[in-house]
Amino acid sequence: MTIEELLQSSSNIVSFREKLRNKKRAFSVPFDDVLNQIDPMKHDVMKTSIRPKKQVKIPTGKTDANGKPILRIKYQDVARVTVPLQRIIVERTVGFFLSKPIDYKAEGLLDESAQKLMTDIKKVFRQNKIDYFDKNLCRKVFIGREAAELWYHVPNADGRPSGQLKVKLLSPLMGDELLPHFDEYDRMDGFARNYKTQDEDGRWHSQIDIYTERMVYKYVQNDNGDFIENATPTPHGFDRLPVVYYRQEESEWASVQKNIDRIEFLLSSWADTNDYYGSPSYFVKGKINGFAEKGETGKVYQSSDGSGEMKVLSWDSSPTSISGELAHLFNIVFSYTQTPDVSFETMKTLGNNTSGAAIRLMFTDPHMKVRMKEELFGEMLTRRYNIVKSAIGTLNGYKSATIDSIDIEPVFYPYIPENMLETINMLKSASQSSIMSQESAIRQNPLVDNPEEEIKNIVAAQQAAMMADLLNPTE
Repeated sequence: MTIEELLQSSSNIVSFREKLRNKKRAFSVPFDDVLNQIDPMKHDVMKTSIRPKKQVKIPTGKTDANGKPILRIKYQDVARVTVPLQRIIVERTVGFFLSKPIDYKAEGLLDESAQKLMTDIKKVFRQNKIDYFDKNLCRKVFIGREAAELWYHVPNADGRPSGQLKVKLLSPLMGDELLPHFDEYDRMDGFARNYKTQDEDGRWHSQIDIYTERMVYKYVQNDNGDFIENATPTPHGFDRLPVVYYRQEESEWASVQKNIDRIEFLLSSWADTNDYYGSPSYFVKGKINGFAEKGETGKVYQSSDGSGEMKVLSWDSSPTSISGELAHLFNIVFSYTQTPDVSFETMKTLGNNTSGAAIRLMFTDPHMKVRMKEELFGEMLTRRYNIVKSAIGTLNGYKSATIDSIDIEPVFYPYIPENMLETINMLKSASQSSIMSQESAIRQNPLVDNPEEEIKNIVAAQQAAMMADLLNPTE
């Protein structure tokens, strides 16, 4: 059943929404749990129901009928140490995945018209700041496990398309409920977005937008709680569904969440222990005359009867097993999420003489992670490109043969620290030994921002030098 058939067979829009919800595959971890995990202030270690306050008995200075001191119960908070490892995992994954912008490579040779169309598509991406959009998109997917991008035509004053394309990010983290619909061949043929809008009086209303391959339907909830059509169903202006839906089954840290919980409980318990033993405590036997003032040095203590004794209570053997377990837990968290530990403390031990080959080997694991992410994002970004290609090609009057001739593949460049001097020397050696052309070496030179302009300048300089030799020949 297609989404349009489902819409027509539903008694009302609420029934239609429930059918989409029932058909959508549920995540193994509820969304609210994911929100709690990404927010350090909502971690288990912060909850008094899981890590309760400590009960202590305080003397009241009074005694009962038997002469025993009367004590009162006081609840003292314990140390609560959180570690935002979930955020670190997400941010480093985004950094390794998208520190270098995604490129789109066309297959085969393209004629002049097709090359011009690709230039127009790049212009649309620049106007939408797509490199920054991609980082935000990936962050939403890695945390919320799903997100979508909605492409739309910016209308003129008369409501007709202005020729400008814009993209909007949709995510549960931004209050959107995403309801994709797939046909019997597992092909997405429709998409619904359930969200809330606020009117001028500050009241919130639920709204549902439904997109099919040709049309868009909009429904808004009135004051009585009923959904009514907000506008007449209209064509959205694309020849296909203008939505790209991204989904992964788990958040980036799901496999190590229990380990992160253990790290926080260990650190919190350790902090409690330090509170007890961090400042000196004394055992006094007999009567001591006076005590030292704060900051006083060279103080001598003397007992009144000569038999007094005072000792400092110290922790003679701190539990090295705790630090050992913490080290292993941190290693598990980073290793099993394929996240490199690139903290300052770790990187400063490498020095500046590490070769490029050694660096590439060190970052094998995060690079493998990037390649695995291509499975999802490669397919979806190809769909994005085809949506924009078809829309711009139609708006700008390109022939269908020209539009169909462009077949692209997204290319990802995982981040890796570079030994710039080593790279330049390698390019120089390769170009001089005819293994690589000078033009290819210039394009890969990390010091060159605009290869085309640099090539023109080099050619112009070479031509000027040749002309100078002709005009001023040497004997």
